[in-house]
Amino acid sequence: MRISDPNKLAGRILKVKPGRDMAEVQIDIGDQLVTATITASAAKDMNLKKGDEVFAMFDSTSVTVIRDKP
Repeated sequence: MRISDPNKLAGRILKVKPGRDMAEVQIDIGDQLVTATITASAAKDMNLKKGDEVFAMFDSTSVTVIRDKP
């Protein structure tokens, strides 16, 4: 998968906290922790779980979580 966005960090999920409408995803990118809030349905559709390798893509106001299907 190729993405043109330069603000992309590879990491591993440390924790997924699902809620009714939203889910909080904590991603270890090495020297920092990135926390993203995404819809619960997106977390479910991507089947996000602890240990998954993902990308955190961000701009000045948002973070997007990307998972390559195995």
